[in-house]
Amino acid sequence: MSELKVLGETKRSVENRPLTSTGHPDMTITASKKSLDARTAATLVRAGRPGMWAARHGLQLVIAQSGSASWSLRYSTRDGKRRLMKLADYEPISAATLAALEAEAAEHRSAIKKGHDPLAERIQLAAPAARPVTPLAETFKSAALGFIAENRDGWKNEKHRTQWENSLKTYAYPIIGDKLVHEINIEDVKGVLLQHHRRGGPLWKVARETASRVRSRMEIVINATKARALADNSNPERQALWNNHHNPAQLAILRYAGLNGKQVKSHFKAMDWNDVPLFAKQLLRKSDYSAKALALTILCATRSNETFNATWSEIDLDGAVWAIPPERMKAGKEHRIPLSDAAVTLLRGVHRLDRNPFVFPGARKGQPLSNMAMLEMLRGMRPDERFTVHGFRSAFRDWITETTLHPDSIAEQALAHTIDNQVERAYRRGDAFDRRRDLMQQWADYLLIGSEAYAEKWLKFIA
Repeated sequence: MSELKVLGETKRSVENRPLTSTGHPDMTITASKKSLDARTAATLVRAGRPGMWAARHGLQLVIAQSGSASWSLRYSTRDGKRRLMKLADYEPISAATLAALEAEAAEHRSAIKKGHDPLAERIQLAAPAARPVTPLAETFKSAALGFIAENRDGWKNEKHRTQWENSLKTYAYPIIGDKLVHEINIEDVKGVLLQHHRRGGPLWKVARETASRVRSRMEIVINATKARALADNSNPERQALWNNHHNPAQLAILRYAGLNGKQVKSHFKAMDWNDVPLFAKQLLRKSDYSAKALALTILCATRSNETFNATWSEIDLDGAVWAIPPERMKAGKEHRIPLSDAAVTLLRGVHRLDRNPFVFPGARKGQPLSNMAMLEMLRGMRPDERFTVHGFRSAFRDWITETTLHPDSIAEQALAHTIDNQVERAYRRGDAFDRRRDLMQQWADYLLIGSEAYAEKWLKFIA
């Protein structure tokens, strides 16, 4: 046998190539017309002579200076780089095992011809995954979008989710959207709350309810961003950004910056209960969905969203019950409404659309009536007033208080109000459905039948 320098390279070129423990730059390769067999391999290993001896398909028996032996693959990449990749430690093997190693080498060589570099691919797979880098700081818009994405499934209705997105998009992002959250100061917050509103004045003064919601959402986003940063114990630099930080969107801070922290409680303008019967009769003469939806809202004293999102599956006309599920109620609890005779008659007259589950379908296929449809109907019929649909609930409540003998507890349950008193809430476990049925029927009769007939029928409940 004759001895050759490794792959015909000079000593300098061999030492400079990227070899791992599987490569041996100072070794020699012994070439032979006959490929290495298992018996010869065992003899060479026992002799402990450093070098490389070739089997088939580029498989090499490699014996190191220390005497340790291994099976490796010798190959060249497409771009001319020469590689020596260890396949297995040497152990006494049979001819079948050697054939399996040669087959493995052949598979690698087939991949090499297609452009693969098996040693580079092995190193890449063995390298630890790059640790994701948490940014030290993020912009308000990025933080807000992340907060909304994380929490939207926990919000009880789509309207709430939409309000979060739209209010910040309209009022906050244009002013502080690109600013780093921890750098937002009280002047930035004031810039948002005092920006000019289309009603002709600062947002905080002419649209207080909207401004209050925007302020609250800014405060929540800033607090959530700060909490995440302080909880990141692996990133002390990120934590340090929030040292001695005070949330500039807090009401307590804004109060000392020239903004009144107290929220002015706005009331929905309501039609006087004495005027509701005439309005209801006029409304019931109309045949469109908006009119029927508004009429049902008045008859049942429901909130607007409870009506326009009503589905036929919630309504039992034979039992005269409308059961609104918890996820659609403000208090998160099922609300059963006793349907008066007039409400049942109205619902039986509503035309149902195929493949639309909603009682009052909208213009878009499979969607409910627009949430503005009832308000537009109301203001179209009473153009000189600024009545609100929600105001009919107030009219209903005033009518109960001033003209009937029904107790407050029944009135509050009819309106699906949450009971603040814990003791009273504990004792009131039922929903007083039968007593509320009398109340809702009396309300419908007050609205629709003559005063004499009404007085005669409901004498025992009239104050």
